[in-house]
Amino acid sequence: MLGLRNAGMLGLMSIEFMLGLQILADIALCLAIVFLIRAVNREIKKRPQGIGAKNFSEFSKLIENSRHSTDRLFHALNEVKEFVYVLNEKENRLRTLIKESDAMSEDRKSGDSSRGEKYEDVVKMARQGLTEKEIADTLNLTEGEICLILDLHRKKNENSSSHNSIP
Repeated sequence: MLGLRNAGMLGLMSIEFMLGLQILADIALCLAIVFLIRAVNREIKKRPQGIGAKNFSEFSKLIENSRHSTDRLFHALNEVKEFVYVLNEKENRLRTLIKESDAMSEDRKSGDSSRGEKYEDVVKMARQGLTEKEIADTLNLTEGEICLILDLHRKKNENSSSHNSIP
């Protein structure tokens, strides 16, 4: 159960981490663009005659490459977000299944104790002289179940008495 809590925290941390990573990437790209603009401005100031065709085409290629890189990063981050969402859905489903299995386990444990009580009631009623049919009607069990319980009880008593007689 503790592992699932940690996994839940990990899922939340993953989303927060990915959002933080996306913000850092955006800031880095903005800084790169500002740096490029300053570099271009310095080059422009060095050449007062204007930007040459060659420099302009290189700058255009640089901007286009930057756009493509940004698009790929954005696509990759969206894939990671989808992956985290799917993992969170699976984690929630696992939590639900664990709760259901815990509830079923508790139901079985309580059922086992009531079976033991019925077993004792059958033996007690048989000792009082009730017939198998009377016991079955009283305890809401079938006559076959009553017969089986009494046979098992007899065998258990036979085995314990035979073990006690061995030196």
